[in-house]
Amino acid sequence: MARGWAKPKQVAGYAGVSERTMRKWLKDGLKFSQLPTGTILVRYEWVDEYLNSFESDQDLLNDLVNEVCTEISAN
Repeated sequence: MARGWAKPKQVAGYAGVSERTMRKWLKDGLKFSQLPTGTILVRYEWVDEYLNSFESDQDLLNDLVNEVCTEISAN
């Protein structure tokens, strides 16, 4: 479900982090748009994409651990 645009404080609440952390994420590469007035807006889907970019490495590690555990259990 598309949720649209929000200010950093709102998307921080959505992500369950502080506004300070959200601003750090913006500096670290979270996509955003800045209006001529200076207002920063972020799409909720961009927050999801940003967080998913960290998840994939962990998923690969979890898959590897599960595979090794399965092989050990089979022997």
